[in-house]
Amino acid sequence: MHRKPSIPDYLLLFGIGFLWGGQFVFNAAAVSYLPPLTVAASRILIGAITLSVATCFIHEEPPVNAAGPISTGFLYAAVALFEAVLPMFLIAWGQQGVDSSVTAMLLGSVPILTLFLSVFISKNSHFNRYSAVSVTLGFVGIVVLMHPNAGSLGTGGYIYEIAVFCGALSFALSINLMDCIPRGTPIRTAMKVLWLGSIPLLAASLSVDKPWSLHWTGTALTSLIVLGTVCSAAAYVMYALLVQRCGPVFTSLSGFIVPLVGVILGVVFRDEGFGIREGVALALVIVALGVNELAHFSRSRKR
Repeated sequence: MHRKPSIPDYLLLFGIGFLWGGQFVFNAAAVSYLPPLTVAASRILIGAITLSVATCFIHEEPPVNAAGPISTGFLYAAVALFEAVLPMFLIAWGQQGVDSSVTAMLLGSVPILTLFLSVFISKNSHFNRYSAVSVTLGFVGIVVLMHPNAGSLGTGGYIYEIAVFCGALSFALSINLMDCIPRGTPIRTAMKVLWLGSIPLLAASLSVDKPWSLHWTGTALTSLIVLGTVCSAAAYVMYALLVQRCGPVFTSLSGFIVPLVGVILGVVFRDEGFGIREGVALALVIVALGVNELAHFSRSRKR
């Protein structure tokens, strides 16, 4: 059973949002020298290697409620497919005809989709009015943050927007499937997901980009190392741990923090403005997290 989020769990949630929100700085630096497919494949491979080395120093705990090897392997493969492979293609392709603000808004639907799918997938789902209000408020916060640029929804071609939305749906499905994986060491869970996700991405990169013919600069390599070790390896361990402790719906709320981190980084490093709109969006996300706390308080009173 999932537990009531504690202060360390909220720190993990904000940590995930910060790492994935800050990754765009390094990702932008990497894709200015290397193709996006090679960047995606390289960061996941570096993350998998990093965690493989780290697991050599970590004691393996027997999984709780372990499923059969075939079903467990299928779950890992499904999580890797829906978490790392499909979204990479769908979102990258969709962004050709969709503004970044619209992309952020569509990806902001991940917690809502996660909550909906948890009813059918997660055995520990707690669908109630508090959870529904929480994810709705967070999504409204994202819409407010992206306004007025989000008004371009539909102008770039619905097929591109559908692709980005399917990427969000894929993320939501993967986090619910991750909750079905037998409880074990989070670092090994993340390692297996990254290795399985790296296989098709590496194959595609070798076939399409031919990495040996690319110009690998020091800036690109440094960015890839940070993306792989921190934004992939460390973030995925935190992600897997939080799913095990608090469930997919709570973990998916990190998706509301990612665009806010992007705005904050823009204010700090690019001297961008922080006005009423950004303040309202931040307040809505904070209220959304507070409403999520009410859900756990309500359940504890009923026991």
